[in-house]
Amino acid sequence: MPLKLVQSQRLFEQVARQLGALIRSGEFTVGSRLPPERDLAKQLGVSRPTVREAMIALELVGLVEVRVGAGIFVISDRTEEGPLPGSQATAGPSPSELIEARFELERNNAELAAQRMPTDLLEELEQTIREMEAEDAGANGDRRFHLLIAEATGNRAMVAMTEYLWNQMQHSPMWRCLQEKAWSAGMSETFLNDHRRLLSALEQRDAPLAKTVMGEHLRQVRELYFQIPNGDH
Repeated sequence: MPLKLVQSQRLFEQVARQLGALIRSGEFTVGSRLPPERDLAKQLGVSRPTVREAMIALELVGLVEVRVGAGIFVISDRTEEGPLPGSQATAGPSPSELIEARFELERNNAELAAQRMPTDLLEELEQTIREMEAEDAGANGDRRFHLLIAEATGNRAMVAMTEYLWNQMQHSPMWRCLQEKAWSAGMSETFLNDHRRLLSALEQRDAPLAKTVMGEHLRQVRELYFQIPNGDH
């Protein structure tokens, strides 16, 4: 028998594998509601964001459906592709890894941008905000806003790293799923207010404030993405 490549599993993948096995074995039947995420996190000894990522992985391979405000329901006990390491559904950095990296990078982007912001880029940021307010830009406006801030640093390495992270998010099925749930839960206005505050700090060329506001924004993104109401009562 040929040897198989040994792959390390991220924590959420281990959780997804364990829950997927329980679903396929009939422990959780089709149509049943899974225990609340906070209870699963406690039983498994992991964080709630880890459980949320596992649930999104299970949803993407067709085993469960995460219904905002209602809970997580088993919709199938069979799937051609399980939530395994290296599967298309979970390939690349996880949402929590992306948020962590963005927090470390984009706070510094904002700080430098406030010091170096050229007038033309400030005008583009203002236009992007107007488009987002008119609901013409959506997720594309969000991406453009953050990349403009990176461009304002004048540091090509920081621009490249920021583009890499946003490209990873754009091509991540897990990230897109979380993003869609956040927007469907009415959180877009919350994020838009964060962008308005950040634009104000940049207009004032207040570097410490810009860094602080960006950090608060990304903490809020993490909190809202991983604690979207799903019926955990």
